[in-house]
Amino acid sequence: MNSQSPRSRLQFVSYAALFTSIGFGIVGQLLMKYTMSHTGEGLLTWPFIQKLVIALTTYSLGIVNWIFALRVVKLSIAYPLTSLNYVGILLGSYYFFGEKITLIRVVGVALIFSGVLLVALPITNRQQR
Repeated sequence: MNSQSPRSRLQFVSYAALFTSIGFGIVGQLLMKYTMSHTGEGLLTWPFIQKLVIALTTYSLGIVNWIFALRVVKLSIAYPLTSLNYVGILLGSYYFFGEKITLIRVVGVALIFSGVLLVALPITNRQQR
Protein backbone atom coordinates (compact mmCIF):
# COMPACT_ATOMS: atom_id res chain seq x y z
CA MET A 1 0.00 0.00 0.00
CA ASN A 2 1.22 3.49 -0.85
CA SER A 3 1.28 5.68 2.26
CA GLN A 4 2.15 8.89 0.39
CA SER A 5 -0.66 11.30 -0.30
CA PRO A 6 -0.94 12.81 -3.78
CA ARG A 7 -0.01 16.20 -2.30
CA SER A 8 3.20 14.92 -0.67
CA ARG A 9 4.10 13.05 -3.86
CA LEU A 10 3.65 16.23 -5.89
CA GLN A 11 5.76 18.13 -3.37
CA PHE A 12 8.53 15.50 -3.60
CA VAL A 13 8.47 15.64 -7.41
CA SER A 14 8.57 19.45 -7.32
CA TYR A 15 11.59 19.54 -5.03
CA ALA A 16 13.27 16.88 -7.18
CA ALA A 17 12.62 19.10 -10.21
CA LEU A 18 14.11 22.06 -8.31
CA PHE A 19 17.33 20.23 -7.51
CA THR A 20 17.45 18.80 -11.03
CA SER A 21 17.12 22.37 -12.30
CA ILE A 22 20.06 23.42 -10.14
CA GLY A 23 22.12 20.50 -11.47
CA PHE A 24 21.32 21.28 -15.11
CA GLY A 25 22.12 24.95 -14.45
CA ILE A 26 25.55 24.07 -13.08
CA VAL A 27 26.36 21.66 -15.90
CA GLY A 28 25.04 24.09 -18.52
CA GLN A 29 27.23 26.91 -17.18
CA LEU A 30 30.30 24.67 -17.10
CA LEU A 31 29.60 23.52 -20.67
CA MET A 32 29.25 27.13 -21.82
CA LYS A 33 32.61 27.95 -20.22
CA TYR A 34 34.17 24.88 -21.88
CA THR A 35 32.68 25.83 -25.25
CA MET A 36 33.89 29.41 -25.08
CA SER A 37 37.33 28.35 -23.84
CA HIS A 38 37.85 26.17 -26.92
CA THR A 39 37.13 28.59 -29.74
CA GLY A 40 40.46 28.10 -31.50
CA GLU A 41 38.76 26.75 -34.61
CA GLY A 42 36.46 29.78 -34.80
CA LEU A 43 33.03 30.83 -33.62
CA LEU A 44 30.98 29.83 -36.64
CA THR A 45 32.39 26.37 -37.21
CA TRP A 46 30.28 23.23 -36.98
CA PRO A 47 32.13 21.81 -33.90
CA PHE A 48 31.70 25.10 -32.03
CA ILE A 49 27.98 25.32 -32.86
CA GLN A 50 27.45 21.70 -31.75
CA LYS A 51 29.12 22.34 -28.39
CA LEU A 52 27.18 25.55 -27.90
CA VAL A 53 23.85 23.87 -28.72
CA ILE A 54 24.59 21.11 -26.20
CA ALA A 55 25.48 23.70 -23.54
CA LEU A 56 22.36 25.79 -24.19
CA THR A 57 20.11 22.72 -24.34
CA THR A 58 21.45 21.52 -21.00
CA TYR A 59 20.89 24.93 -19.45
CA SER A 60 17.39 25.05 -20.98
CA LEU A 61 16.53 21.71 -19.37
CA GLY A 62 17.26 23.43 -16.09
CA ILE A 63 14.74 26.13 -16.95
CA VAL A 64 12.09 23.53 -17.80
CA ASN A 65 12.63 21.82 -14.45
CA TRP A 66 12.51 25.22 -12.73
CA ILE A 67 9.08 25.86 -14.22
CA PHE A 68 7.81 22.48 -12.98
CA ALA A 69 9.26 23.10 -9.52
CA LEU A 70 7.48 26.43 -9.19
CA ARG A 71 4.14 24.65 -9.45
CA VAL A 72 4.41 23.72 -5.78
CA VAL A 73 7.61 25.12 -4.26
CA LYS A 74 7.30 28.63 -2.87
CA LEU A 75 9.35 31.12 -4.84
CA SER A 76 10.71 32.54 -1.58
CA ILE A 77 12.27 29.13 -0.94
CA ALA A 78 13.07 28.00 -4.50
CA TYR A 79 14.96 31.11 -5.56
CA PRO A 80 17.39 31.21 -2.63
CA LEU A 81 18.09 27.50 -3.15
CA THR A 82 19.36 28.28 -6.64
CA SER A 83 22.34 29.92 -4.98
CA LEU A 84 23.57 26.36 -4.48
CA ASN A 85 24.78 26.92 -8.05
CA TYR A 86 27.66 28.87 -6.49
CA VAL A 87 28.92 25.74 -4.76
CA GLY A 88 28.64 23.62 -7.90
CA ILE A 89 30.26 26.22 -10.12
CA LEU A 90 33.10 26.76 -7.64
CA LEU A 91 33.85 23.03 -7.47
CA GLY A 92 33.33 22.46 -11.20
CA SER A 93 35.57 25.39 -12.11
CA TYR A 94 38.28 23.98 -9.89
CA TYR A 95 37.97 20.42 -11.17
CA PHE A 96 37.46 21.07 -14.90
CA PHE A 97 39.27 24.36 -15.51
CA GLY A 98 41.96 24.42 -12.83
CA GLU A 99 40.62 27.61 -11.26
CA LYS A 100 41.91 28.31 -7.78
CA ILE A 101 39.70 28.01 -4.72
CA THR A 102 40.89 30.67 -2.32
CA LEU A 103 39.96 30.93 1.34
CA ILE A 104 37.92 34.06 0.68
CA ARG A 105 35.86 32.21 -1.97
CA VAL A 106 35.25 29.33 0.42
CA VAL A 107 34.16 31.77 3.13
CA GLY A 108 31.89 33.57 0.66
CA VAL A 109 30.25 30.37 -0.54
CA ALA A 110 29.88 29.17 3.08
CA LEU A 111 28.14 32.43 3.98
CA ILE A 112 25.83 32.11 0.98
CA PHE A 113 25.08 28.49 1.86
CA SER A 114 24.38 29.46 5.48
CA GLY A 115 22.03 32.16 4.30
CA VAL A 116 20.23 29.67 2.06
CA LEU A 117 19.74 27.36 5.02
CA LEU A 118 18.30 30.18 7.07
CA VAL A 119 15.86 31.07 4.30
CA ALA A 120 14.92 27.51 3.34
CA LEU A 121 14.51 25.92 6.76
CA PRO A 122 10.94 25.96 8.01
CA ILE A 123 10.30 28.44 10.78
CA THR A 124 7.78 27.61 13.42
CA ASN A 125 6.00 30.46 15.08
CA ARG A 126 5.46 29.38 18.69
CA GLN A 127 3.58 32.54 19.57
CA GLN A 128 0.75 32.15 17.11
CA ARG A 129 -2.33 34.12 18.08
